[in-house]
Amino acid sequence: MSGIIVAEKITDSSDEALIKQILCGDKEPFARLVIRHQQRVLRFILKYEHNVDDAEDLAQETFLQAFRALPSFNYQSRFSTWLTGIAFNLIKNHINRTPTKQYAHVDIDEQQERIGAVADNPVEECERSQMFAAMAQAFDALPVEMRDAMALVVSAGLSYDEAATTLGLPVGTLKSRLCLARLQLADGLREYRPY
Repeated sequence: MSGIIVAEKITDSSDEALIKQILCGDKEPFARLVIRHQQRVLRFILKYEHNVDDAEDLAQETFLQAFRALPSFNYQSRFSTWLTGIAFNLIKNHINRTPTKQYAHVDIDEQQERIGAVADNPVEECERSQMFAAMAQAFDALPVEMRDAMALVVSAGLSYDEAATTLGLPVGTLKSRLCLARLQLADGLREYRPY
């Protein structure tokens, strides 16, 4: 009976409590951290890497690096934010090593569906394609620090605090970069505004 109570306490432990157990020499709680955070990490990676096998490899590497670097976790941010930072750096390195990864793969069935949609209203589809191309071009033209800020807040859905922590910036600097990025994007997409 007491074994069940102990198991429940460990299962309900916070990330910080599990980390302390790991740092004291008990490696088993790390499996609980992985189970607790694996879906979130994988979803985050899949926003950038559309190949599921590569995304799963990156997620696994995220947890391996987190385990190795666990002694450097400083408890100033949530463990999930710290993991996101590790995953984000791995994704950036992955994309930089393989430039073809910068573009999403669309398989043949999806292409045929898109071709069918064009037949319904080719003018609208052409305008939409031009706008998306302009958006991608405007995003690519942003300085890398602005792109990173936009990717974490807009694409990954992190809060300002989480994104700032991930990038190692003060929140004010992150907000400033986001504001400048939005202004540059708006300028780059001026001709597509409805007014």
